[in-house]
Amino acid sequence: MTHRERLLKTLSHEEPDRVPLDLGGTNVTSYHVEVGKKLREHFGLSGGEEELCSYKMQTAIPDDKILTALDVDTRILNLKTSEPLERIGDGKFTDEWGIVFKGDSEGRYLNFASHPIENPTIEDLDRYAWPDPSAGRRVEGLAERARGYGGEYALVLEGTRETVFGLASWLRGLDRFYMDLVMHRDFVEALLDRLVDFWKRCMDFVHGAIGEYVDVVKVADDLGTQRGLLISPQTYREIVKPRQAELYRYISELFGCRLLLHCDGAVREIIPDFIEMGVDALNPVQPGVEGMDPGDLKAGFGDDLVFWGGGVDTQSTLSFGSPDEVREEVLRRVEAFKPGGGYVFSQVHNIQPEVPLENILAMFEAYREAAPY
Repeated sequence: MTHRERLLKTLSHEEPDRVPLDLGGTNVTSYHVEVGKKLREHFGLSGGEEELCSYKMQTAIPDDKILTALDVDTRILNLKTSEPLERIGDGKFTDEWGIVFKGDSEGRYLNFASHPIENPTIEDLDRYAWPDPSAGRRVEGLAERARGYGGEYALVLEGTRETVFGLASWLRGLDRFYMDLVMHRDFVEALLDRLVDFWKRCMDFVHGAIGEYVDVVKVADDLGTQRGLLISPQTYREIVKPRQAELYRYISELFGCRLLLHCDGAVREIIPDFIEMGVDALNPVQPGVEGMDPGDLKAGFGDDLVFWGGGVDTQSTLSFGSPDEVREEVLRRVEAFKPGGGYVFSQVHNIQPEVPLENILAMFEAYREAAPY
């Protein structure tokens, strides 16, 4: 069974030979570039730093030699931005959307510094300089990369950022955007509609360039905290969900492949909405937060939804536990998620710089023990 066959069988809710393994198939199932240095040293690999797939999180596109050594089933097709990140002085950078970031004190991450849409008016939307959705830079080298894998691996299209809800909040600023939802609903709906239109045009361009190679399209919109939703279910269903549904349907029909949604936090209440919109798989699956118990999720939604992630908690166990604690948690999580297929293993989120190498290795060793069907 090829790596690609293994993942596609799992996405069809069938049991393959083992649970598929994802590392770096998306920008939220990978690791910080500093972790890449540890892994390359461990495997005796030489060479420069890995390419970034998220400048904000400093997430790496893993070295293929690392992925081969770990027997990973996925490979990323990471869309670039229409223009490179631009340094503007004072430790600040601006991206294609006009969002300004500034590095943290340790130089490990980029944090929001300012947001380009100042006022909640249609006139401001009309004046806003939208990125080019069909810039050739977005797909540079991806067709060659895909062909180089020869159909062996499952290829995941990454790079759509947080398409609807999240990106809108980045353009306005989180505090202002949440107030807009209440005070300036017409503006919010116009902004979300324009984002949907942008991503449709972008996906048209990407599909024409590399669509034949894509097995999974990953989209994202973080909607949960540790205890519940960021906004009320009513607000979500009235304003956000219809736009997500339109975009997700468009992408699924255009590419004819599976749709993976990244949505952090305690989102159990709207998982039926995800299924209704045609989402095939949900990531990261945070078992440590309210309502996201693996056994309950599998029993309640496992016939309709593939769970992608949740293998070990990156906020606590992987970062601060012992190797034995990591191993125990991985075995327990896989046991809950794997029956009947419909589970792709990955840690809950990106592996951070402070995670000890021995914990990372313990995670993969426990996965290999638990993965066979």
